[in-house]
Amino acid sequence: MLETLHPEYNCVVIHYGEITLKRSRRGKFERILRENLEEHVGVGVRRLQGRLVIDLEPGMDVAGLLERIGKVFGVVWYAPAVKVSSLEEARDILLRILSRTGARSMKIMVKRSDKRFPKTSIEVARELGREVSEKLGLRVDLKNPEQTIIIEITEDGIYVSLIKLRGPGGLPLNASGRVLGLYSGGAGSALACWFMMKRGCRVDLLHVHDEESGEKLLRSEIMYNVEKLLEYALRMRIYMIPLKPILGMFEDYQGDEKSTVKAAFILRLGEEVAKLKGYPGLVLGSRLEDLNVLEGLLEMLSMRSLPVHMPLIAFTGEEVAKRCSMLGFRVTQDLWEHKRYPAIPDPAELWRKLEAPVKRALEGLETYDLRLGIEPKRVS
Repeated sequence: MLETLHPEYNCVVIHYGEITLKRSRRGKFERILRENLEEHVGVGVRRLQGRLVIDLEPGMDVAGLLERIGKVFGVVWYAPAVKVSSLEEARDILLRILSRTGARSMKIMVKRSDKRFPKTSIEVARELGREVSEKLGLRVDLKNPEQTIIIEITEDGIYVSLIKLRGPGGLPLNASGRVLGLYSGGAGSALACWFMMKRGCRVDLLHVHDEESGEKLLRSEIMYNVEKLLEYALRMRIYMIPLKPILGMFEDYQGDEKSTVKAAFILRLGEEVAKLKGYPGLVLGSRLEDLNVLEGLLEMLSMRSLPVHMPLIAFTGEEVAKRCSMLGFRVTQDLWEHKRYPAIPDPAELWRKLEAPVKRALEGLETYDLRLGIEPKRVS
């Protein structure tokens, strides 16, 4: 369909949904969405009533531009379109385009945001439908059409489209502040960060590793899912901190208790980095499929002083895997493992004992700025 319409394109019409509900902050959200779109696509974006428009120029990579628009949070749906100035032009465009699609039935949907236009939406749909049907022999089918036609009548002109592409929805990135994602390197924690981005949060990452330095990890497989996040965020920061300072404490604990100790260490380390760098909250990819194996983790969460966001809390492993697959995240076997976090006899004492290892770990903090398509840059 894109190839069929390509010679006729002269714009892309972009629609947003949820931000229109935030009446008192709608103007701010629209401005942020417009800025985000311009950063993603590299061209100007115009605002009309209830929609945004990108004007296309000769030689533009239209397919690439449409793909990038689909990675902008706040966009509910968007459509490559032909802008015309009259219904007669719209009819001529439809006759020319529909003759190439091979469709045998059609449905015309009209949205009239410009109430000064002399005809109603129903009148326009009937008039265009009758003329197109008579000249091309297409059957009108309002329930199951082979081709749906979208006509938008605005204060700026009439927009005609035959394709409706889905965006990620949500709120525009940067509309809801900053959070620090505790990134394990797996798909689950990456997906949790993606959901927080969808709520408008700028998300940076903290990764705790067992390498000599974090720089080596920047070319490892843990960066695959980070690159996928960058397709939506364009830029983010990742903090690398060694696990080594906590290893000595493992000798005092048995079996799965070590998982609880490690989780507590990462959580407290995340809080310290968040306070140091000005993040009001943390993001975890944990799920609560089995409360019995998460008792220790829940005890550790009760010790924290910052808000902890867990967007996957009610997801099953299958649901997480399905969503990760849709977004292109790399799913590994550990996504399906039910890690045990048994309760520790004195969680408050463990939390206090972690103060010294956390302080030593922060001495090894490495900070890198990440940008889509650009080599990581160490900033501290």
